[in-house]
Amino acid sequence: MGTVFLILLGAGVLFASNKVRPDIVAVLTVVALMLTEVLTPKEALAGFGDPVVILVACLLVVGESLTRTGVAQGIAKWLTRTAGDSETRLLVLLMIAAGVLGAVMSSTAVVAILIPAVLGIGRKTGIPAPRLLIPLSYAALISGMLTLIATTPNLVVSAELDRAGYDSFNFFSFTPIGLAVLVIAIAYMWGIGRHLLPGEATSAPKSDAQTIEDLWRSYGLESKGHRMGVAADSPLVGKTLAEARIGTRFHARIIGIEHRDGRFATAPGPDAELHAGDVLVD
Repeated sequence: MGTVFLILLGAGVLFASNKVRPDIVAVLTVVALMLTEVLTPKEALAGFGDPVVILVACLLVVGESLTRTGVAQGIAKWLTRTAGDSETRLLVLLMIAAGVLGAVMSSTAVVAILIPAVLGIGRKTGIPAPRLLIPLSYAALISGMLTLIATTPNLVVSAELDRAGYDSFNFFSFTPIGLAVLVIAIAYMWGIGRHLLPGEATSAPKSDAQTIEDLWRSYGLESKGHRMGVAADSPLVGKTLAEARIGTRFHARIIGIEHRDGRFATAPGPDAELHAGDVLVD
């Protein structure tokens, strides 16, 4: 037991330091448990063939597919068009969209996808950011209660029930409770919660490009993001993002396109066409 706690402590320190990749830390932990004879080689490697591990890996693929094909970004754009400048309508639609997306993909990815759209709407309408971001966070967390695959603990518990000889959960076993909690959360945030959240109204931006630049500066993304210009003789000219296959070929995720006329397209879809002079933001 002492050996296990020491190994877990070492793994925790490595995870917290962020100096070693998480997957390498995980493999080193398994190797350490095997070398200290806490686990046999068969036990140490058994997890790689566990159905839950394989299913979680497949879910990550599904989540990445929803992002790269533009499905998730399309939902964010629909939210922007439909909500308008109504805080009530935006709050309800935002929580519903986060819940639906989070039911089939990682809640972290859902928040990352919707944050730019939410902040953009907030700046245009003057709605304080906390009134939008906190409801988004709550809905993303609650989405883990909507389906079996919405969060990893659901899958782990279902697998353990099956191993113990009990009936495992089906895909929608959690849905009735999850839907009830989501509805209650939406009603609470609409009626009470949003009035308790801090924040002052902001002025509308001068242009979409200025909004994006302000956002990048506010969060210090200048040193983290990458900007790639499309030259006039580039083979990318005239192609869409889907045809260019930038994400597949270069492992880059384009989060915005700064056109040569000054327009800035956020969360561009796969049908976004590239032109000479455009700047791709990764």
